[in-house]
Amino acid sequence: MRIGIIGCGNIAHIVSKEIEIHACYDTFGEKCHDLPCKSCKDIDELIEESELIIEAASVEAVKEYSEKILSRGKDMIIMSVGALMDENFRKKLIQISKKSGAKIYVTSGAIGGVDLVKSAKVRSIGKLILKTFKSAKSLGMNIHSRELIFSGKASEAIKKFPQSVNVAVLLSIVADMDIDVEVYADPEIQSNMHVIEVKGDFGEAKFEIKNKPSKDNPKTSYLAALSLIEAIKSFDYAIRVI
Repeated sequence: MRIGIIGCGNIAHIVSKEIEIHACYDTFGEKCHDLPCKSCKDIDELIEESELIIEAASVEAVKEYSEKILSRGKDMIIMSVGALMDENFRKKLIQISKKSGAKIYVTSGAIGGVDLVKSAKVRSIGKLILKTFKSAKSLGMNIHSRELIFSGKASEAIKKFPQSVNVAVLLSIVADMDIDVEVYADPEIQSNMHVIEVKGDFGEAKFEIKNKPSKDNPKTSYLAALSLIEAIKSFDYAIRVI
């Protein structure tokens, strides 16, 4: 399969060491020069060169390019899943996909427990909350103890923390509900930590994930890149939106 990727940043470089990438595109073309694949001059060339396209750039890239990609019948893996919290946009992509036959996928990203949530949804989920703990220093906060800085729904959280709570959107898609989110600033931690609590007819579960940042870009979760690699290697794109 000819795989193309949008965004030649940290995720693309990690993935290219494990997966054969055929073509790449980035608005900053110089970022693509050291990737072992063809660098495309624009999104149209990338679509032409690829059978499956991975978005590893930004929410803005999803909104700018996904309609064109899907309308031309190319399957797509979306990493910046925060874009899909916009219900009207998500419905529009689904309509395009149904018409063209293209498929939309997201991976499990920087969290675990996704399979359990999918299974729990078969009956009923009474509670699903994501608690995210961020370094106070990364938030520019000078505090001495853990502090709750946000409490609300995933649809609100993604607007305030677009780089940090994509996982909340993923869980919302999997559970088919706008989940509850709490974000904490913590002076004692250096990287993001996520705690997922879920209760339903199945019983209850709690997952705690402490993510190590990528050594080359601390803003990128190393686990997010690994989840993409595993999904492609196993020919299982993890979570099919449609």
